Amino acid sequence: MRVNCFCIYIVLTVTPLRAQLQDFSGLSFRKADSVARSHHGASLDNLPLLAHRLTCSLDTEVERFRAIYYWVCHNVQSAYGLKEKNDRRQYQLFGDSVALAQWNRDFHRTVVEKLRTQKKTLCSGYAFLIKQLAELVNISVVIINGYGTSPTVNRLALNAPNHAWNAVQLSGKWYLCDATWSSGYIDLTHKRFVFDFEPAYFLMAPKHFAKNHEPEEKQWLLLPNKEDL
Repeated sequence: MRVNCFCIYIVLTVTPLRAQLQDFSGLSFRKADSVARSHHGASLDNLPLLAHRLTCSLDTEVERFRAIYYWVCHNVQSAYGLKEKNDRRQYQLFGDSVALAQWNRDFHRTVVEKLRTQKKTLCSGYAFLIKQLAELVNISVVIINGYGTSPTVNRLALNAPNHAWNAVQLSGKWYLCDATWSSGYIDLTHKRFVFDFEPAYFLMAPKHFAKNHEPEEKQWLLLPNKEDL
C-alpha cells in the first residue's frame, strides 16, 4: 500500500495547462531509461553530480526528466516502518494542532535523512527528491499534497492529506506524476518493499490520475471541469 505517508506542504498559485504523456508519443524513452540504469546504486551525497550524470547526454527536457524519474523509482524504497511510526504518532496527536505541527517538522528531517543515508523514504521523500534533482537541471517541479485512494483506502475516511506527488513543467505545460506509486509496492505479508516499476504514473492523463489522486489545491487536477473526472 502506498498511502498514508507524510506530506511536505507548499502553497503555489499558477494556472496550469492541461497536458499528458501523449504529447510525447513520437519520442522514445529508451535512451533515458538506459542512462538511468547505468547509474543504478549511485549515492545521494552529491545531488548536483547525480543530476548531471543522469541528464547531460540527453537532448530533450522530457528525456532528462524521464531519466531522473526512472532512477528515483528504481533506487529509492518505500520505508514501511517509517510509515507505521508516522501513522501511529499522527493518530495520537490528532486534535492537538501545535504538537502535530511540531511532530511534522521533526519528522520531515527524519524522512530526508533516511532518504539521504539509506535511500528509504515516504511519498513526501520521493516527491522531494524528484523536485531537487529536476531543478538542478532547470526543470520546474512542484510537490502536490493531497489524498491518495485505493480499494483499501476510502477518501471519506481520511481527515487529513495522506499522500504527495509531483507536477512537472515541460515545454510550457504542467504534467502529473507519482514516483511513489511507480516505484513498487509494500508486501504487507512480509512488511517489505518490492521494486516493481509502473510507468503508467509517469505523465499520466489528468482524467485518469484524478481517479485516485485528489490534490488539496484543485487547480492541480489539471482538469478544465468536473465532467472530465
